[in-house]
Amino acid sequence: GPAAPTEPPAPVVPEKGPIKIGALLDFTGPVADLGPKFQAGIELALEEVGYKVAGRSIELIVEDSATSVEVAVEKFKKLADKDQVHVVIGPLMGDAHLAISPLAKEKGVLITSLINGMYQVVKDQTYLIYPTTVDAQTYPFGKYVFEKLGYKSVVTVAADYAGKRGYAAGFIEGFKSAGGTVVQEIYTPLGTADYSPFISQIKAADVVMYALEGPGPVSRFIYQYRQAGNEGPMVTITQDGDYTPEALAELKDVALGIQGESSYTWKLDNPENKKFVEGIKNKTGNVPSSSEQNAYTLTKVILAGLEKTNGDDTFANLWPAVVSLEMNTPAGSLSFTPEGVAITPMYVTQAEKVGEVYEISAPLFTVDKVLDWRLP
Repeated sequence: GPAAPTEPPAPVVPEKGPIKIGALLDFTGPVADLGPKFQAGIELALEEVGYKVAGRSIELIVEDSATSVEVAVEKFKKLADKDQVHVVIGPLMGDAHLAISPLAKEKGVLITSLINGMYQVVKDQTYLIYPTTVDAQTYPFGKYVFEKLGYKSVVTVAADYAGKRGYAAGFIEGFKSAGGTVVQEIYTPLGTADYSPFISQIKAADVVMYALEGPGPVSRFIYQYRQAGNEGPMVTITQDGDYTPEALAELKDVALGIQGESSYTWKLDNPENKKFVEGIKNKTGNVPSSSEQNAYTLTKVILAGLEKTNGDDTFANLWPAVVSLEMNTPAGSLSFTPEGVAITPMYVTQAEKVGEVYEISAPLFTVDKVLDWRLP
């Protein structure tokens, strides 16, 4: 009989290399204490999936952006050009976002903020801005300070760079829209060691709102403000990032009674958070702040997007997959606008003393969904 037809040989599928994810984190400079926290969050999310997604292995490439715009840009170019990375987590600082965003757009790289992002980069649609823009994050807190705390006038003290100016601007906008008066705005240089010359200029007002670049500067400011004999009330923004366990252990009673805006507290009562807090405690020996949570959640978002694209990390496919996600995260519900701006809750928190330990509190007040008022 006729010979059985031979099967054509199966096409050789090229072995897909690993998916590379870049991270620009600060291990040196004024916010050096946050780099390891972001890294722990990213790593925990990757460890949970065994550094694999959609059948492909994941390679994490971490660079030190050194709290410097120039270094961040140089390291971004290295990740995009030499490492051929299509996804970058970080950097933290708003000035660096402004410098990197056009490059990311040109090179087809999906990039994320770490603790809020700049409204100015929304037009590039290359940035996942999480938890929201700097101004949108603090706007509802400005209203809260007037409406719920009853303060009618404020002096704001903010670090003099794009990110913290944006946080202050959002707070001021919210406070004024509720009917409050801004008596004075003071801007302090990045890395200020001694705030006393600025503290001595502060005019009389119902409350002082400070917005400084990280746990070290925040601790110095609070301490020096009280040392100068000021007993008046203070409020703050990004408290969840600034009130790290280490900072609270140092400040002790000085930290108590200052209400602040937070996008996360490790005391949130949801199943995702319980699992996450345990994971971070096992990894670092400490409870998480927003730094670990934000980096963890952004990594989970990227992984969920890569699942949807079946491991395709090209920008054209990954971006729409990511911005259409809806997820429950340790910080609460999460979705994105088509422009890549996250929609998440905002919480008001404060420090509390639990036994002998100083901790960030559970939410005193919650805004369920914070949305930038300038978006369509």
